[in-house]
Amino acid sequence: MKFCIRVWSENTVVLMTEAGHVLSYFNSVKEALDACSQWYDCNASELKHNVAIQYKQVGLESSSVMAYA
Repeated sequence: MKFCIRVWSENTVVLMTEAGHVLSYFNSVKEALDACSQWYDCNASELKHNVAIQYKQVGLESSSVMAYA
């Protein structure tokens, strides 16, 4: 499964599927990445993907980076 993390300007961190389904909310990117890592640990047959982290700021276009879960 591919995950995406979105960080909103008010520091709300949302863990989503690649299709855009919200899985959970977190207080930090680290917590969301830890959840992805735990999911991959429990689902060892799944291929591990990079996790896209998208930062959205008011008045600016969003930017994204890649991280490893």
